[in-house]
Amino acid sequence: MRSDAFPGPGPLLRRVACAAVAVGAALAAGAGCERARVEDSAVEKFPRSADEIEFLDALQKQVVVTNDDALHGLISFADGADLSTTYAGRVEVAKRKKWIDDSWNRPADESAQVGWMATAGCRILGVQGGATMRIFGPIPRYATKELVFMDVLPLRTENQSLSGREFVDYLNRLGRVQKSGRALALAEESERQSGAGVIPAGSPNQLIDQSSVEFGLPSSAFTAPQAPAPQPIVVP
Repeated sequence: MRSDAFPGPGPLLRRVACAAVAVGAALAAGAGCERARVEDSAVEKFPRSADEIEFLDALQKQVVVTNDDALHGLISFADGADLSTTYAGRVEVAKRKKWIDDSWNRPADESAQVGWMATAGCRILGVQGGATMRIFGPIPRYATKELVFMDVLPLRTENQSLSGREFVDYLNRLGRVQKSGRALALAEESERQSGAGVIPAGSPNQLIDQSSVEFGLPSSAFTAPQAPAPQPIVVP
């Protein structure tokens, strides 16, 4: 029998490895993660700056905030109004502000990734971050970590999403940091140090009871009605 009738262990292993790589690549190509999509999102219903209250009210009912919603909300927050009439126009504004890079081309109705929204937030607030962020800038991963640490964002990774309610709360907290340097609702210093009365980002109580969007909206816009004051008891 010829000595080369069967391949040696070296060539055989190489063939197996190459086959495994090819199968892995095919699986990866066919199993890409689809992000949530929203038809007729809040900004499509209320695109004008004059409709901010209606926009935010509709947004709070959405399961996720879309790229178009998030761009509209963040531009309105940063500039006082969103003058763009199209999604493409909002994308161009975001690129000029360096919230997203020049190659960014995500669909308008796709759920927005926390990472780019965190980058936008850090640039709006001028957050410097730690040593790594000072070197690389507010790229999505480090911007997300920084804003989670600051209690501006709920606990998320850069690839996850925010609900509409969480995004409204995110805008609220950005506004609080701009005005007072802290994202949490006002509380006694001793309570915050002890952990008492501290409300995590995204908490329903934070969203309903203590949130008020700061850019042009009345402070009662998203405040739950107060319970009536107790009446004095009259003893006969």
